[in-house]
This record gives sequence, structure tokens and C-alpha cells, in this order.
Amino acid sequence: MRFLRAAAAEVVGLFVGDWAQTLVSVAILALGWLVLSRVHLEGLAFVVAVGLAAQLVYATTLEARQRARSGSH
Repeated sequence: MRFLRAAAAEVVGLFVGDWAQTLVSVAILALGWLVLSRVHLEGLAFVVAVGLAAQLVYATTLEARQRARSGSH
């Protein structure tokens, strides 16, 4: 039974592990969509993609540091 609880907690954690990071990703996408729909500049989509990539790297690094400090896997 503990295995099922742990597995369920991990699955739920994949989706709602860090709401702040999820909101940042959604905000970057929404801002990018809004700007790209109004301003048609070459390379602007690349800037949005780089912003999303940087946010992903930051979120992953932050989570890894938190797990390393807590000692959990």
C-alpha cells in the first residue's frame, strides 16, 4: 500500500509540483503569443523560445537543489 501512495504522490507531483514555475511558463507563453500576434518581427519567436528554455533550466536546477538539501530522491 505504501508503494501505491508513493507512486500516486510522484504522479501528482509531476503536475502540481511547483505552481509558481508552471505559472511563469504559462505567463511567458501568453506574453509571447500576445506580442507575436501584434508585432511581426523576425527573431522574436526565438527570444520567446530562449526565455522558455532558460525558465526550464532554472526550474530544474532549483528543484534539484531543493531535493539535494532535503536528501529525498
